[in-house]
Amino acid sequence: MTDLDELVRRGVDSITTIAGRAARFTGRVLLGVTAVCAGGFLLGVAALSDGIEQVWIVLGTVFGAIAVIGTFRAWWRLGSVARHAPELADELRELLGRGDESTRTVIETFGIDADGAGPRTGGTSAIVWSRQMHGFDDLADRGTARPPRLGAAVRAVTGLPVLVLPALLITAVFGFLGVIFLVALAL
Repeated sequence: MTDLDELVRRGVDSITTIAGRAARFTGRVLLGVTAVCAGGFLLGVAALSDGIEQVWIVLGTVFGAIAVIGTFRAWWRLGSVARHAPELADELRELLGRGDESTRTVIETFGIDADGAGPRTGGTSAIVWSRQMHGFDDLADRGTARPPRLGAAVRAVTGLPVLVLPALLITAVFGFLGVIFLVALAL
């Protein structure tokens, strides 16, 4: 195995490891978002009546869909990183093989250790990786003839907070309103 192949293997391991962790986290968030939004929505339908019930059905459906679809989209994008690992390896090999500034950037960004320790992902959260990889997004899409799998992998990790945080805020509102609707039903 050549040095380039070893660097590619470590790079792909780094990317798929962090994307896998983030996908597992996002899957759990998706289950929670779906349960809380559905529960709050159903409690609202049961507690409200007349015209306000119709308003709640429209607003609850729209905001619940935003929360669930955003979280599902993040989960799907992160899962696609592992599904496209061979294409990712080819693109990373092409970037590393050029020998220019992109080689150093790839090695620094994905924490490919030269001492053979493998990817530096232990104990690093997805948010920290998201900040670290954010500036790499443009480089990953430049100068390759292949489909930009590396760029898509970087965007999947860096876009995680943008897709999940609004869903969590909407879920918190659904949870709060669900408690209010539950109290209204009890009275």
